[in-house]
Amino acid sequence: MVTLFSAALGQAADLRLTVERTDPLELSWETAPTAHGSVYITRVTQLEASTDLIHWQPLGQAQPGGLRPKPVKVIRTIEPTAGFRYYRVRSHVFLPNAILANHNLVAADLRGANLRGANLANADLALAKLDGADLTGVNLTGANLSEAVLGNVNFTDADLTGATIAPWHHFPETVYHNTTLPDGTVKTDSPERRLLIRLYVDSAPEVDLAGRDFSGWDLRGVELQNRNLAKCNFTGADLRNIKLAGANLTQANLRGATGFDPAEHEGVILHRTTLPDGTISD
Repeated sequence: MVTLFSAALGQAADLRLTVERTDPLELSWETAPTAHGSVYITRVTQLEASTDLIHWQPLGQAQPGGLRPKPVKVIRTIEPTAGFRYYRVRSHVFLPNAILANHNLVAADLRGANLRGANLANADLALAKLDGADLTGVNLTGANLSEAVLGNVNFTDADLTGATIAPWHHFPETVYHNTTLPDGTVKTDSPERRLLIRLYVDSAPEVDLAGRDFSGWDLRGVELQNRNLAKCNFTGADLRNIKLAGANLTQANLRGATGFDPAEHEGVILHRTTLPDGTISD
């Protein structure tokens, strides 16, 4: 049995997935430019299928997007299959090397956009949503980023010389590597800073954390359930709202750490662990 699951996924894209109950089945949607300030952008769209609503696989080729392309009706033919299948359309902005200098992009929704190498010099990006955007190598000289949302943005090799940006733009997940800041200084995050970013973004599941020095780190809200943190140094760290259920803190040092209460972390392993008050567990 073939089952239609959802209309559209993605930001600022008015997509509607429709079904023609023909044999074989036909699924279709229309792409059209969406206004982002004075710029009209059509998002890349991709039909995906799943049998369990967890694992999704692309079906066919993605429908290209771009700047001011004409509206297109996209049709995909679906052959009959055994069992249930669910369908969705994902969309995202894909504009590497785009020329957007001096454009009005106020409050533009560019979450997750690929803008690698784009020219955004003197562009007005005030209030823009740039969460998760790839701005590697982007020219942002003189751009207005006042109150722009920059969580999880990749600023590697980006040039922000003379850009207007609020002093609170340092989101924990923002990546700076060879990034020219508004005052002309070049910033590259230390390996420790990059690890902290990863911990905030996805808990860095592939990184061995045992024996690491986290002294003085701000680890509020980081999810480290079931991780091996044996012999880690957490002295003076901020551990408020950290998730440590099932974590191994054998011989870890938490002296002076704030916000740690073993009772709040089910199954946490404490063995010869130095607690915040300096006492040592069994």
